[in-house]
Amino acid sequence: MERLKSTDPKRIGGVAIRGRLGNGGMGRVYFGVTGDGDPVAVKVIRDELLGRTEVRARFARELDALRSVQSPHVAPLLAASDESEERPWLAIDYIRGLSLKELIEERGPLGAEQTATLGLLLTKALADIHAAELLHRDLKPGNILMGREGPKVIDLGLAAFLEGPTDLTTSEARLGTPVCMSPEQINTPRELTAATDVYALGSTLLYVLTKHFPFQDQVALVLLHKISSPNTQPDLGGVPESFEPLLRRMLAFDPAARPAVSELHSWFEQMVGNQLSTAIRNLAVTTYVERDTDPAEQIPPRKPPRKDLSTVAPPGSVIHRLAERLRNNYASTARF
Repeated sequence: MERLKSTDPKRIGGVAIRGRLGNGGMGRVYFGVTGDGDPVAVKVIRDELLGRTEVRARFARELDALRSVQSPHVAPLLAASDESEERPWLAIDYIRGLSLKELIEERGPLGAEQTATLGLLLTKALADIHAAELLHRDLKPGNILMGREGPKVIDLGLAAFLEGPTDLTTSEARLGTPVCMSPEQINTPRELTAATDVYALGSTLLYVLTKHFPFQDQVALVLLHKISSPNTQPDLGGVPESFEPLLRRMLAFDPAARPAVSELHSWFEQMVGNQLSTAIRNLAVTTYVERDTDPAEQIPPRKPPRKDLSTVAPPGSVIHRLAERLRNNYASTARF
C-alpha cells in the first residue's frame, strides 16, 4: 500500500480513505475504512478518463455485474455512488491477502492437490458469474485474491453478457490480459461464450502449477499472434501428469472442444475426494498471507541526521572550516 498524495481524496462517500492499493488502465483503487471501522477497497475512475463515455459505461457495467453476482467466491459489493454523481465509485470487501499472482511469484507453484482445490473453488465462482448471465472475460492470477477463507475473484470491469455481443468491445477497449486471453477474444471478440472463461481458468491453473503461461513472448504482437493462431500449441511443460489432459482440453483453440464449467466442477470434485472441507481449509491456511493495511508502516524510516562535519573533520582542514561556515550561516539566518 502507498501513502496518499496531496491530490487524492480524503473521503469517498462515507469512507475515510487511508492509502492507495493500486492503479489500473482505467481506474484507481484506494484502501478505506467505513464509519463502522470495516476495511474496504474503493474503486474510482482516473481523473483524466472521467470524460470518456466508454470508460464510464464500463464502470457502470462492473457495478451492475457486482450487483447481479451472488457468490461466496466473488468479492462482494458493499456500497456504490448514486447514478447522479459526477465521480462514480464503488466499494467492495477488502480481502487482506496476496493476489494469486503475488503468491506464486513469492512462494512458487502449488502442488496438484492444492491446485485441484483451487480449481474447484474458482469453477464455482465462474458458475455463479455465468448464472447471472455474465462472462468475466479477464480471469487471471492478478484478479484472484487469496483471502483468509479461500480465493475471491475480483474485477468485473470487463464483464459482458453471456448471450449476445457486448457493446463495450471497440478498437480502443482492452479485451483482456494477453497471457490469459482466449484465441476468440482476439479473433472474434463479439462472439464470446462461457468457454472463454474456461480458457482463462486453464491459463491461470497452468501458471499456478508451473509459474508460466500457455504462451509467452516479450513482444505483445508476437504473443497475440501465438495465441490467435491454430498452428501454435500451448506450453504445458512442468504440468503434473494428472492435470495434463484436462489443461490441454481447457486450452483448446476451438471453444467447442473445451469442457463445460459443470464438467470441470465434477472433475475437480472427484480429484479432491471426500475430504473437501479439509482441503479447502488447508488451502486457505497455506496460501493466506496477511497484508499490512497501515500505509504509514510502508514508509521507509527517516534517514538519521547528518553528522556535523566540523566534529569529525580534523581542525583547520578545509572540510572543518566549510562545515563551521555553513553552521554559522544557518544559525544567523534561523533567527529570521
